[in-house]
Formats: sequence, structure tokens, C-alpha cells
Amino acid sequence: MYYDREEDRTLYRERRGMILGVFQGLATWSGLPVLLLRIIGVVLLFSIGFVPMAIAYILTALMLPSR
Repeated sequence: MYYDREEDRTLYRERRGMILGVFQGLATWSGLPVLLLRIIGVVLLFSIGFVPMAIAYILTALMLPSR
């Protein structure tokens, strides 16, 4: 299955995302479905722990510009 990427290759946080729009922005940038990225995020959450994943998510949300 192929998902169209937007022509702009800049990575942004999407305002229409669920929580800070990080996974929605990654999905828009990469062309992957957002559900797949969220499932990968949950797997990482349980494999590396809540605190490191929460820190990485919040830092990513702070570093990415909002669109």
C-alpha cells in the first residue's frame, strides 16, 4: 500500500494530531499511515519504558515547528 507524501519535505508537528501532533507529522512527512506509527510508538513504550519514551516524545514535540 502506498501513501502519498506531501511535496514539502520539512518535518512539522500537525495541529490536527491527537497529542501534540508528533505522529501525525511523521505520517505526513514519511507517507506511512499514522496508525502504524502510533502502534510502533506503543511497542516502544512497553519495550524501553514510559519515562524515556515520554521524554523523547516531548523533546520531539518541542523541537519540531508547528504547522
